[in-house]
Amino acid sequence: MTDGYIELNARPAFSFLEGASLPEELISTCADFGMPAMALIDRDGVYGSPRFHMAAQKAGIRAHIGAEVTCTDGHRYPLLAESRAGYQNLCRLITKMKLRTKKGEGAVRMEELQEHGAAGVFGASRNSGDEVGVGQGGGASTLRLLHTCVSQFIPLAAFHRPLYPAGQN
Repeated sequence: MTDGYIELNARPAFSFLEGASLPEELISTCADFGMPAMALIDRDGVYGSPRFHMAAQKAGIRAHIGAEVTCTDGHRYPLLAESRAGYQNLCRLITKMKLRTKKGEGAVRMEELQEHGAAGVFGASRNSGDEVGVGQGGGASTLRLLHTCVSQFIPLAAFHRPLYPAGQN
């Protein structure tokens, strides 16, 4: 059923108002559908990552860890760690952002993204209802800028299927 599909944008309940499931529930669902891996992306942090990683290990599923970081340019960039060094760089980036502001108000500076996003971090840009990564007219220039900040850039397409009552399409 999900042959070859890997969810790269799962959000746990730790991302307030953006996710509703606990990391263990996400992994359980992943196993139920026979998915080989899943990526967990918290907003401006890696809050659910330890629980997600442990549950994935127990279920034999590969856990990909990331964060969607808010940047001073007004965009939010999904970043995935490709290695231990990438996870360390992602955590340094988030820590630097959190140390200089009040809780919930942080934003990464583009030069910090360039400094800490270089080794072992994948950048992903998608365009959805909240205009993540591209938005507010940023378009191609924003994508080029993100491409220069991370070790590898992956453009993603977000597809949404509206849920209508039966027979209404």
